[in-house]
Amino acid sequence: MSEQQPRPPAPAPFSPEDMARRRRRSIALALVLGGLVVFFFVVTLVKTGPAILNRPL
Repeated sequence: MSEQQPRPPAPAPFSPEDMARRRRRSIALALVLGGLVVFFFVVTLVKTGPAILNRPL
């Protein structure tokens, strides 16, 4: 028969300091990702140059 493995203990709940640290890290990561999006958008516009405005609509 199959023996049941004992379950590992449940992790301890996060403290308010841990939650604040996690929130700051999430905000920092979101800002970095947003900055990369803006950077790639600007690089794309610069690479296409003014020719982007001379296209048929």
